[in-house]
Amino acid sequence: MDKQINKLISDLFSDPTYIKILCSIYESEVTASSIASLIDLDEDEVIQKLDTLVKNNLVYRKPKEQFYVYTLANPKVCDSILSLKDSFYSIRIVQ
Repeated sequence: MDKQINKLISDLFSDPTYIKILCSIYESEVTASSIASLIDLDEDEVIQKLDTLVKNNLVYRKPKEQFYVYTLANPKVCDSILSLKDSFYSIRIVQ
Protein backbone atom coordinates (compact mmCIF):
# COMPACT_ATOMS: atom_id res chain seq x y z
CA MET A 1 0.00 0.00 0.00
CA ASP A 2 2.77 2.45 0.89
CA LYS A 3 4.49 1.80 -2.43
CA GLN A 4 1.27 2.63 -4.29
CA ILE A 5 0.79 5.85 -2.33
CA ASN A 6 4.43 6.84 -2.82
CA LYS A 7 4.13 6.25 -6.56
CA LEU A 8 0.95 8.34 -6.71
CA ILE A 9 2.61 11.21 -4.86
CA SER A 10 5.66 10.95 -7.09
CA ASP A 11 3.50 10.98 -10.23
CA LEU A 12 1.50 13.97 -9.01
CA PHE A 13 4.51 16.08 -8.20
CA SER A 14 6.48 15.10 -11.28
CA ASP A 15 3.76 16.53 -13.53
CA PRO A 16 2.60 20.03 -12.59
CA THR A 17 -0.51 19.55 -14.71
CA TYR A 18 -1.99 17.35 -11.98
CA ILE A 19 -1.47 20.10 -9.42
CA LYS A 20 -3.05 22.70 -11.71
CA ILE A 21 -6.05 20.45 -12.30
CA LEU A 22 -6.53 19.65 -8.62
CA CYS A 23 -6.34 23.29 -7.63
CA SER A 24 -8.67 24.37 -10.45
CA ILE A 25 -11.48 22.26 -9.00
CA TYR A 26 -10.78 23.29 -5.41
CA GLU A 27 -14.00 25.17 -4.70
CA SER A 28 -16.61 23.99 -7.18
CA GLU A 29 -17.79 21.42 -9.68
CA VAL A 30 -16.22 22.01 -13.08
CA THR A 31 -16.18 20.38 -16.49
CA ALA A 32 -13.06 19.17 -18.28
CA SER A 33 -13.60 21.93 -20.83
CA SER A 34 -13.60 24.58 -18.10
CA ILE A 35 -10.42 23.19 -16.60
CA ALA A 36 -8.74 23.08 -20.02
CA SER A 37 -9.61 26.73 -20.61
CA LEU A 38 -8.52 27.77 -17.16
CA ILE A 39 -5.09 26.14 -17.32
CA ASP A 40 -4.64 26.63 -21.08
CA LEU A 41 -4.31 22.95 -21.98
CA ASP A 42 -5.81 20.62 -24.55
CA GLU A 43 -9.12 19.18 -23.30
CA ASP A 44 -8.16 15.61 -24.24
CA GLU A 45 -5.03 15.85 -22.10
CA VAL A 46 -7.07 17.23 -19.21
CA ILE A 47 -9.54 14.34 -19.53
CA GLN A 48 -6.69 11.84 -19.51
CA LYS A 49 -5.27 13.39 -16.32
CA LEU A 50 -8.72 13.55 -14.74
CA ASP A 51 -9.22 9.84 -15.47
CA THR A 52 -6.05 9.10 -13.54
CA LEU A 53 -7.17 11.28 -10.63
CA VAL A 54 -10.61 9.61 -10.61
CA LYS A 55 -9.02 6.15 -10.72
CA ASN A 56 -6.91 7.05 -7.68
CA ASN A 57 -9.91 8.43 -5.77
CA LEU A 58 -8.61 11.98 -5.63
CA VAL A 59 -11.41 13.38 -7.79
CA TYR A 60 -15.08 12.45 -8.21
CA ARG A 61 -16.79 12.48 -11.60
CA LYS A 62 -20.55 12.67 -12.01
CA PRO A 63 -22.79 13.21 -15.00
CA LYS A 64 -24.58 16.54 -15.22
CA GLU A 65 -26.71 17.28 -18.26
CA GLN A 66 -24.53 16.55 -21.32
CA PHE A 67 -21.18 16.62 -19.50
CA TYR A 68 -19.30 15.22 -16.57
CA VAL A 69 -18.43 17.50 -13.70
CA TYR A 70 -15.48 16.95 -11.42
CA THR A 71 -15.01 17.70 -7.72
CA LEU A 72 -12.26 17.00 -5.25
CA ALA A 73 -12.76 13.86 -3.22
CA ASN A 74 -11.00 15.59 -0.34
CA PRO A 75 -10.25 19.34 -0.41
CA LYS A 76 -7.44 18.75 2.12
CA VAL A 77 -5.35 17.47 -0.80
CA CYS A 78 -5.34 20.89 -2.40
CA ASP A 79 -4.93 22.59 0.99
CA SER A 80 -1.78 20.54 1.52
CA ILE A 81 -0.45 21.36 -1.94
CA LEU A 82 -1.05 25.08 -1.42
CA SER A 83 0.55 24.98 2.04
CA LEU A 84 3.58 23.24 0.63
CA LYS A 85 3.80 25.80 -2.17
CA ASP A 86 3.60 28.65 0.35
CA SER A 87 6.33 27.02 2.43
CA PHE A 88 8.64 26.71 -0.55
CA TYR A 89 7.89 30.28 -1.56
CA SER A 90 8.69 31.64 1.89
CA ILE A 91 11.96 29.68 2.00
CA ARG A 92 13.01 31.13 -1.36
CA ILE A 93 12.25 34.68 -0.21
CA VAL A 94 14.26 34.31 2.98
CA GLN A 95 17.33 32.96 1.19
